[in-house]
This record gives sequence, C-alpha cells and structure tokens, in this order.
Amino acid sequence: MPISPDEVAVHRYTPEGGFLSLIVKLGNWGCAPDDSDGAPFETVGKETYMPMDQAAYITVTNPIVAGTENQHIGVQEFLDWLEAHPDSGLVFKYHLGADGAIDRLDEEFTP
Repeated sequence: MPISPDEVAVHRYTPEGGFLSLIVKLGNWGCAPDDSDGAPFETVGKETYMPMDQAAYITVTNPIVAGTENQHIGVQEFLDWLEAHPDSGLVFKYHLGADGAIDRLDEEFTP
C-alpha cells in the first residue's frame, strides 16, 4: 500500500529531548465499503516521531471541538486533548517548515 506523503494518524505526543514531537502512524486512505460514509485511513508499520513547532497553526473539528467545520486552536489546547484521548488515531494533513518540524496541522474528515 502506498503511503500518503502529507497525512498521518496522530496518537500521542512527547516533550522528551527538549522539543515537542507527535507520535504518529503513516498510512493512506483505503477503499470505502458500500455501506459507509467514506474511506478509512489505513495505517501501516510502527509508530514514528515527527517534530512539531511550538507555534504550529492547527485546525480541528469534531471530536476535538464542537462542530463539523475546522476551527483554529492553539498548540496547548491540542496537546491537552491528545493527553486526555491517547491513541485516537485522528487523521491530519501536515506541512513541514524549513526546519523540518510540523508548522501546520489540519484535521481530515474520517468516517
């Protein structure tokens, strides 16, 4: 299965090593069953770490915030939610800054 070049399932985070890293799994969108709302994001391999900028721009939707349209939240609010809901595996599209850290994270719809 090919791997999406800019999407990951986010599971947890860690501040170890003096910087913030998201713990993610790589994957890609599978085939949607006839009786579903859409394709599932199928992860592969082991969890990996991706560094994240402390000032990253993050947009999220349900279940992190109420509503179905993406809303901007701060990094700390996102980390608090991850800590309270580890291993949710929500899918995000990410962008890396010049330093190789995630500087933008946008939650993707998952059925």
